[in-house]
Amino acid sequence: MTVDWKAALPLVQLAVRHEFPKVVAQAHYAASIASTVDIAGSGVPMALVDLGTGGYTEEMTVMRMEGTTPVVARFRGKDDKTAPMVFLSGVSQDKGESLELIPHDHMVFSGHWVVNGAKLKKCGGEAYQWDETAKNFEFEKKLTKSMTKEFCQKVEAKLGGSGPSLPSHE
Repeated sequence: MTVDWKAALPLVQLAVRHEFPKVVAQAHYAASIASTVDIAGSGVPMALVDLGTGGYTEEMTVMRMEGTTPVVARFRGKDDKTAPMVFLSGVSQDKGESLELIPHDHMVFSGHWVVNGAKLKKCGGEAYQWDETAKNFEFEKKLTKSMTKEFCQKVEAKLGGSGPSLPSHE
């Protein structure tokens, strides 16, 4: 099944207003599709949606199709609660946020870091893997550990190079 996310944009904006009314109320512009990727491996792409807040970071969420209706993807966190999530993506002078959609692992990875000058002060992340049965993303402790290590090494390597034009959503 092919999905025309651009044509579905009015429904995407409606779903976002319903799920995140406070975020949308503070938005500078309407929600838009940042990218689409087949994360679940089903041949149906999911969308990375920019919620329109702007600033040094963008607030983003992941949406999927239920039949022909776009719905905000749900994430089961470390606390075992399942809910839609807002992720940050962007870089300021001393900190950054990154959101990556990783199709070959059916995963969403959220990374964050803080620097002090040219040194990495703090770095972390969370990995969520698609669960086809539950139809949501599940927090994965092992993947979080390995992905965070790899992510923080990339951040540190870039710090040694050109400064904070660090990993962003892909």
